[in-house]
Amino acid sequence: MAVSFRRVGKYAALIALAAGVLTGAARIGISRFLSSSRGKAMVADRLGAALGMPVEVSEIDVGDANSSFRFRVMDPADPKAEVLNVPAASADVSAADLVTGRVAPSALKLANPSLTLRVGRQGQVRTPLPSLPATTGPIPAVVIEGGQIRVRQDGRPDFAVSGISLKLEPVGPAVVLSGTIDDPKWGRWTARGEVRRDARAGWVELTSPDAPLDAELLATIPFVPASLFDDLPDGGRAAVTVRLEIGPDREIVPTVEVRQTRRIFGIPSESTIRITPGSEHPNYDPLR
Repeated sequence: MAVSFRRVGKYAALIALAAGVLTGAARIGISRFLSSSRGKAMVADRLGAALGMPVEVSEIDVGDANSSFRFRVMDPADPKAEVLNVPAASADVSAADLVTGRVAPSALKLANPSLTLRVGRQGQVRTPLPSLPATTGPIPAVVIEGGQIRVRQDGRPDFAVSGISLKLEPVGPAVVLSGTIDDPKWGRWTARGEVRRDARAGWVELTSPDAPLDAELLATIPFVPASLFDDLPDGGRAAVTVRLEIGPDREIVPTVEVRQTRRIFGIPSESTIRITPGSEHPNYDPLR
């Protein structure tokens, strides 16, 4: 029996139309499920399993290749204590990835995240932190825009910094950090660093060409002895470099270099000192 090409074309068009309708319906069904309370709970479980901490998802919008969501990370020891609040996040993750659990984004963007840490009097971090990424395998590149951090250390005023814009990019066995901090009180800083995934250790360095030497601000800096900056002149400004060495046990060892220009009998005189914590008193080492 002869079949005309016109009829075959009509059948093919009808099949394509039906497939498109079914695919669209399936996509709408998945999107509606993920937007429901059950869907948000499922996504929260997926994120919580990846981070190793409880997660609450309040909003989610999924697409064919990208998804956006709003979530909070809570302290396992205190379900009411918020560790991380992300009002807007996006990742190259599809609805199918979220439903099947195959969530492995290559890029993650966080807008205006807020991190809160609790620190003991001796500098020990009491807030549980997310699980470190595996020593092997792919991890996403992370972009942070408009971030802020607050550290509440026992016996000190809260330390707070805003205007944090960072990039964390996987480079071989390391994660490389770069970016800036632009805070109304602390001024503008450049950030860089590197964490070795295999050694579970690394460093972060912050530099400012014109940082405030304000006693009230300096007294809030966490992880360093409260007396570390006692001998610095109050009220001046200086070029400052802060380096934090992070050990595999997450111990943080700080080093601070202060380069200040003073006038002696009207003549500018520049001096640089390195400040490191000592067993009893801070160590002040002149560099030049």
